[in-house]
Amino acid sequence: MPDFVPSPADGTLAAKLADARRRMAALDLPRPLAARLHRQFIAICDAVKAPGADEASGERRLAAFLAALEQAAARFSGPS
Repeated sequence: MPDFVPSPADGTLAAKLADARRRMAALDLPRPLAARLHRQFIAICDAVKAPGADEASGERRLAAFLAALEQAAARFSGPS
């Protein structure tokens, strides 16, 4: 599957989603956690594409996802 490369306009929701996907893919997480985070990410993407979607709501959902991703990275990707 080819990587999505958003337009160069930094700060766009699409660029932030692409960055979140790259960050998630770089982590070596336990399968159940990785699957849960992936489903959460897909839900965000689907909500952003829905008719009448609110970009501010997408930004808030993405921020919550990134916080969960950071917690997972700190818990499972750190030195053992």
